[in-house]
Amino acid sequence: MDEAAPAAQQRSQRVPLSRMRRAITAAMNLSAQVPQFTLDRTIALAAAAALRSDLRAEGLAISWEDILAAASARALREHPGVNASFDGDAILRHEDINVGLATALEEGLVSPAILNADRRSLREIAQARRALRERAAAGGLHGSELYGATFTLSNLGPYGIERFRALVIPPQAAILASGRVLGPDDASRINVSLSCDHRVIDGAPAAQFLATVCDLIEQPDWLRQIAGQGPDRPAADASGG
Repeated sequence: MDEAAPAAQQRSQRVPLSRMRRAITAAMNLSAQVPQFTLDRTIALAAAAALRSDLRAEGLAISWEDILAAASARALREHPGVNASFDGDAILRHEDINVGLATALEEGLVSPAILNADRRSLREIAQARRALRERAAAGGLHGSELYGATFTLSNLGPYGIERFRALVIPPQAAILASGRVLGPDDASRINVSLSCDHRVIDGAPAAQFLATVCDLIEQPDWLRQIAGQGPDRPAADASGG
């Protein structure tokens, strides 16, 4: 019986891991050890889209990511068990609410945090998002911004993704993933997925938190109350961004 012919030689290039890629690998290895579950919801955006249009006409340039960050921060205040971390034989509930923004860079991924996001106006959140993204691209993030997130948002809407599930980033207990905005303004919607560390958060509390986020966006009058004063420079607006 003839031996099988040897497989064709693969032509490959070995690319050493960068410092950032090594850090991402370490974080994902830790995430793989976390027992996780994910809850999915769809948020109706008609009311928020109308309010956002009004605010932009008044000179306040906000993105959907800004609205998600503001809603998440307020929901975390109402559900402190989500703003937490697993710590061996205890659960740490964090007093500060720092919302991380997953940010893609050429060399990898970082999640700089809007510090004390629950205490900021919508205008301040928008300004902080732009500043963090600019500093991330320039490699100028501060330590507290780079490592201080207690909860993260991951938005792939600008890439045309409709729905996805993100991995929890230890030591955080939860991450909210969002896709692109679907449908016309009067019937627009967005899919969101909340992934949680089951050691810290059970299904029912996670569902209650996600319901609060959805309710805050579907009934957005509170956003005007925290809008902030003064004109702002226009924000880049990819679908879902």
